[in-house]
Amino acid sequence: MKKLPGRPATRYLSVLVTAGLLVGCAVNRSETPDGAPLARQLTQSDHCGLTAPGLVYLDDAEQIDRLSGLPTRNLPLDTLKAVDFEREHLVLVSLGQKPTGGYGVTLDQSAIREGTLELTVNVRQPAADAMVAQVLTTPCAVIAVAPDGWDDLSISGTGMKTLTRER
Repeated sequence: MKKLPGRPATRYLSVLVTAGLLVGCAVNRSETPDGAPLARQLTQSDHCGLTAPGLVYLDDAEQIDRLSGLPTRNLPLDTLKAVDFEREHLVLVSLGQKPTGGYGVTLDQSAIREGTLELTVNVRQPAADAMVAQVLTTPCAVIAVAPDGWDDLSISGTGMKTLTRER
């Protein structure tokens, strides 16, 4: 039997490309299997009442009542209570206490990579020479997330420390 030059290399390359495509599809996702986004921002507030930077993960409607006791909270809880927790869970991303107005956080993008739901946020802060209200604020955003397909949560954005949590 005569060897044909180039055939084993071609077969090897074909196997590598196919494996790479399969791994890429399994590792990185930006929407749910039914085409819905992995994450969507529900609301934001300049006064959430959380004085430390961090995240709060809510996987049950009854947990929303815990937020009602936060000091100086100006977060619309009715919007959060309307979420169908069978289809979405909630993540509250807090920047912590800030010395003036002009700070905020909004969802930029989301993806699942290797079992981690990664949320990228935009952090807004006032320019150094901006005129802002001299009032303590506790800005945050509330993000609805797909509850399936991930075990860890990571939230990052320019100007903030990366926040992580195991589910």
